[in-house]
Amino acid sequence: MTFSKPVLDLVSSRTSCRTYEKRMLETETAGRIRRFMSEIPPGPFGSSIRLLLSASAEGDEQALKGLGTYGVIQNPAGFVIGTVRNVERSLVDYGYCLESIVLGLEDLGLGSCWLGGIFRKSRFAEKIACIADECVPAVLSVGYPKGRRSLVDNLIRAGARSHKRRPWSELFFSESLAKPLTRTEAGPYAACFDAVRLGPSASNKQPWRIVRESGDAVFHFYLARSPGYAERSKQRGMADLQQVDIGIAACHFDMVANETGLSGRWAVRNPLYPNLPEFTEYIVTWISSRP
Repeated sequence: MTFSKPVLDLVSSRTSCRTYEKRMLETETAGRIRRFMSEIPPGPFGSSIRLLLSASAEGDEQALKGLGTYGVIQNPAGFVIGTVRNVERSLVDYGYCLESIVLGLEDLGLGSCWLGGIFRKSRFAEKIACIADECVPAVLSVGYPKGRRSLVDNLIRAGARSHKRRPWSELFFSESLAKPLTRTEAGPYAACFDAVRLGPSASNKQPWRIVRESGDAVFHFYLARSPGYAERSKQRGMADLQQVDIGIAACHFDMVANETGLSGRWAVRNPLYPNLPEFTEYIVTWISSRP
């Protein structure tokens, strides 16, 4: 995928948008969205993801009927719906792929919002013809941002403290999860880490942790789970959204690296660091392709 702006600029400017103008997507814009949906690279684990842009258009004003979001999203022009097989780590790939779309929407000047728990899953699953071994972990609302946020939008942002981000010292590490990584040590990868830090996450928990191997351009991604979060999500019929969050982090890191000539590949290479913090689990490793 190629954008008209640097990836880090898109990450920095993008915010969750829940209030839209009453305006349909132009035919050309909808076509551009569908084209870059077809060009999305696979996630770290290569899961196959089916995608659908469901958008109202002239002559089909009822296309979004029944796709409810409990009043949280106002006047969406459409939704991006995806399905993936419910297997180990497929949610990481799902996060990676849909965040790629989020960045594409931002590049087009469109607003978007991740919806992981506040949508009627059965209706969205019906829309994309979800089959037995597939799930719809989350969807994206799409539309033209309205200048003034709704009261509900402001309350959600305030409750999640959406503008707050953890400092580098709590997210990025060198050699183990006990030693914070400095910007100097990050070197040319500092922008990749900046993009990860600014990423959206469920309830703004920011569960990503990355460890750089000593002396190498090898980066291990970890999930620092919020205690009880996965259990509560399961009870509410929600997907494990913190795995989706790791996919978002992986997308930002990978895209900025590729854009700045620091291409790499994904691998499962658990370094087995001793004394991992409680509720922390290894997910995947990014390895530089440069000698």
